[in-house]
Amino acid sequence: MIAWREIPRADFGKWNQRLLQEPAASIRQYPVLNEGLRGSGRIWVSTPGRRYAHLIESARRWTTTPRYVAYQSPDGSAIFACIVTIGVPGFRVGCILDGPVPLGGCTIESSAMNELVAWARRNSYVALRVTHSSEAFLDSLSRMGNTERIDGVPLYPHPSSELYVDLSVDEATLLSRFQKVARQEIRKAGEAGYVLSVDRDAQALEKAWPAFESRSARKGISYRNLETYMRMMRDAEPHRAAHLYTAWREGTPVAAILILRDRTTAHYFLGTVDTEALGGAPSPACLLQWSAMRHAVEMGATFYNLGTRSGPVYAFKAKFRPVEHDRPAPLTFVVNPRLYDIWRRLLPFVARAAV
Repeated sequence: MIAWREIPRADFGKWNQRLLQEPAASIRQYPVLNEGLRGSGRIWVSTPGRRYAHLIESARRWTTTPRYVAYQSPDGSAIFACIVTIGVPGFRVGCILDGPVPLGGCTIESSAMNELVAWARRNSYVALRVTHSSEAFLDSLSRMGNTERIDGVPLYPHPSSELYVDLSVDEATLLSRFQKVARQEIRKAGEAGYVLSVDRDAQALEKAWPAFESRSARKGISYRNLETYMRMMRDAEPHRAAHLYTAWREGTPVAAILILRDRTTAHYFLGTVDTEALGGAPSPACLLQWSAMRHAVEMGATFYNLGTRSGPVYAFKAKFRPVEHDRPAPLTFVVNPRLYDIWRRLLPFVARAAV
């Protein structure tokens, strides 16, 4: 019987490299990203009464665990999936963000998805939530049955829309599409004499981290711990999949952005500006983004993902005139109907996942 197999940790690096060759593979499926977030979230719940007390008590200790599986059919077609898993043995839910990923241009057949659901059932999953940029793909999955077109696992975030800058034009055209204020800020920062560095070494992030800590202290912004991001950069380094862009003023890091990339897209993952360290000098924020975009083009990217419009930084992102792409609603496979009914009853008591 054809079946999905779980990928051992020793092969994560090989799969990072293989996914980098696949235009259809989103960064959200890469081990390089998901291993950095391993165990980083906890589920917060209120108490719905004694009936589910044992399950609630265990839920308080749940954290995120990525699992990676691959499928190979007799005709040579191959598929990869990262399943971000939440739960405990005997009661798990999973999230597949922008996946599964067909490799080598193959098509994901319903038989392969049926096998994936069977694998999930054998491994005590209650439900699998799938998000994807393609409505047609999700619609095809919904016709398989045993699905709900809802977010059945609302514990792990997914964007409802994202802001993209098209990098497929020449540099002059790209720059001309920005708001005038962005072009002015790029020019002023260039004249201010900042030293810009581009690094793949995780130690560079450690040196730039004071700029993040300063912003966190002033604005109350919460970052994951430094080691989480350093681990991500270490895993990405052999594949040139993460770059840190830092602006220095008199030997002090005043701004930095961390960019992750997949085959087609550079993703703005993390950023900061230490306004106190600027001392009234022009902000290098736009200059750093512009530098990252130009570098992304050199590395073959055709899109630059600025993330979502949510939060106070949208006004900054809008300076680059990104195009907002709405994403389809998630789809949930009901793997174990009886336990899924219990799961749906528990959802109102689940506050959030801090990932």
